[in-house]
Amino acid sequence: MKRKLILSMFYMGLIAALVSIIATVFVYQNTMRGEVRDNLREELRLLKISYPKLQTANELMDFNTDDLRITLIDNGGNVIFESDTDAKQMKNHLDRPEIRSAIQNGFGSDYRLSSTLGVEDYYYAETLGDGNILRVSTQISSVFSVFGNSFYILVAIILGIAGVSVAVSIHTTKRILKPIKALSKSIDSPSLYDKETYPELVPLIEEIKYQRNLQSDMRQEFTANVSHELKTPLTAISGYAEMIENDIAKGDDVKRFAGKIRTESSRMLTLIGDIIKLSKLDSGVSNEVSDTVDLKKIADECKDSLAVACREKDIIITITGEAEPVKGNQTEIYELVYNLMDNAVKYNRQGGNVDVVLSGKTVRISDTGIGIPEKDRQRIFERFYRVDKSRSKATGGTGLGLSIVKHVAEKHNAVITVESTLNVGTDITVDFDGAKV
Repeated sequence: MKRKLILSMFYMGLIAALVSIIATVFVYQNTMRGEVRDNLREELRLLKISYPKLQTANELMDFNTDDLRITLIDNGGNVIFESDTDAKQMKNHLDRPEIRSAIQNGFGSDYRLSSTLGVEDYYYAETLGDGNILRVSTQISSVFSVFGNSFYILVAIILGIAGVSVAVSIHTTKRILKPIKALSKSIDSPSLYDKETYPELVPLIEEIKYQRNLQSDMRQEFTANVSHELKTPLTAISGYAEMIENDIAKGDDVKRFAGKIRTESSRMLTLIGDIIKLSKLDSGVSNEVSDTVDLKKIADECKDSLAVACREKDIIITITGEAEPVKGNQTEIYELVYNLMDNAVKYNRQGGNVDVVLSGKTVRISDTGIGIPEKDRQRIFERFYRVDKSRSKATGGTGLGLSIVKHVAEKHNAVITVESTLNVGTDITVDFDGAKV
């Protein structure tokens, strides 16, 4: 950022200097042309006073000077007199702009680049009382020639301006970044609100503080929830193991307690696995969104994985429709679809149905289960949030499945829509239209 600011200011200063020089050149050029035209007009005025007293046109030579050229032309464009060249050798002048203008308007002026490099010819002409046209002209160095002679001085000025621009840019950038650097070092310091702090940064400071405190609260809540969720199965495992160790459990109870220990261990492993998945999604360590994903294939794979759970509850999963390819991470999208289908089975009634409908880049999963109360729908994607805590634990849920779904959807620019009716069922739609192939 610092480098960009310095370069931006340097370029602004340099461009401003170049624009100023170019503007000066054109202003000087226009001013110079105006002054030359006025001088020529005055010279011609003096000649017009003396012209009626002349016996022949050749007497105009008496008024010739080193830097003034005099030409007398008839109204047909033929040259009658020329102070610098033999008039008989000169071409017709009717095509000259200043002559045409003098015939039409009584006067005319023009300037043309001379055959001599770096020189411009300026002309001014007026119609005389006898119908002839008197023209005076002069040569001066062009503006580019004038500045060309000062080339090294101009280069020195530009380099000087560039050096000053760099110095000013560095100094100004340091002053601009000083309050921002102070913000990065100690956001809680009261000095951040002193006179050096930009008023525009105050809302940003407040927002950063709010987000930081919010993240801190979420971390504390998450840590507390993880501790609680791990403590429950560990306490059960410890209790069952203690009874077996102290020979309190006899016969079939040993086998039953061992099964309880295995169940609680599996629950802990599932919970730890979900926590690891969430941590990867939060940290951005997860794989790149670069696979071409077939939603139909993923839905079929999830159906196969849930076959045992479906048989236990006599639930039928039906997959219909066709899906377009989606650009994303194969593993993460599988987790998303699996969690939604798994929930549709877990929270379904005995003998219920789960319908998976595919269309375009959209997958809709519907169940005939317990439904979600309206007051809980905005919170179901929070970590460890359970609508029915006792039922969730009974089904082996960790409370993190829908949180994983939310994170995967956000990473893939997918939109989740939830519709539910209590004791009728739930429809969850995920639209991957933002994850283009």
